[in-house]
Amino acid sequence: MLCARWFGVALLCGLVAAGVKAEDRAEEDPAPVAAEPFVEATSVGEAVIETAAPDWHYPKAYAARPLTMNKFMIRGTMLVDVKRAVPNNTSGRATGAPLVSIDLGAAFAVSDKLEVGVSNYRLGSTPPNTGQGMFPIVVAPRGTFGDMPLYVRYSFLQKRYFEMALDFVLLLPTWTNMSVTAGLPMRLRVRDVFTVDTGAELVLLTNGAGLNAEVPLKATYSITPAGFIFADSGFSFQNVARNLTGGTYRDSNLAFPVARNQIFVPLGVGGGYTHVVRKIVMIDVFARFGWNPFVYVNPPSGTNTVPVADGWVLTVGAIIQTSPILHEGDL
Repeated sequence: MLCARWFGVALLCGLVAAGVKAEDRAEEDPAPVAAEPFVEATSVGEAVIETAAPDWHYPKAYAARPLTMNKFMIRGTMLVDVKRAVPNNTSGRATGAPLVSIDLGAAFAVSDKLEVGVSNYRLGSTPPNTGQGMFPIVVAPRGTFGDMPLYVRYSFLQKRYFEMALDFVLLLPTWTNMSVTAGLPMRLRVRDVFTVDTGAELVLLTNGAGLNAEVPLKATYSITPAGFIFADSGFSFQNVARNLTGGTYRDSNLAFPVARNQIFVPLGVGGGYTHVVRKIVMIDVFARFGWNPFVYVNPPSGTNTVPVADGWVLTVGAIIQTSPILHEGDL
């Protein structure tokens, strides 16, 4: 009886000591607070409240994503482009085999607002240029190495329904000519599953073509958390600084005669599907078909135009995003 009593006292003292120790440990190591998703839950449905993973608060729905990745995220891109228009500089007519390139790029988020990379893909900007990337491999009409666009993006305004950022792109010419782009991308969330991307880009060309001004316009709709469709257009003001020929449109490698103050209107449609692998990798597979340009608002005289039928572009690609690799417990 005495032994049992002392055993009970010892057990009680042990529980009290364990409780005190647990309380001290809780004060020393507070439980981590999970970050809130970038997009809040609304009555629209599950398309925006589903994140890439429980501990990875990056929207799975393509339309709900911010202009810059979350801190320490990495994005890789692989795009296969086929461009029919390989115009002759004299006639403006398409000649030879289509241009085909495999463009590999990469980007890294230094913070939630700062993103750097070597890639022809930037969320919310003009469609990727053919033959550009960290490893742009041109396979037709003849094999060569493309151009490398180094970019920096800083998101200085992040509201629930509106975002704005600054872009700076330096194109290192390993195939064509150097150019510098300054951009102001904007993302408007009409609804949480529907966004409109626009903004402005100024492209300074060093091949004598002067200055181009781009006003992109893109609408994206997330049908489900995984599926999305989009359409893009806009206006491209060509050669607004000088009255010289030899300008370029979208693809710096495809030079053709451009008169001063020409206005091109592109048009493209596409869609894709998103899949998350082991809660640490998210893959977007997509395809786009369009015309660059689709309409000439101020066409030049003579033969200095590329027929719309010969100006099509087909892009099939994959965008791979990784969980913030420097966060504890992600891998």
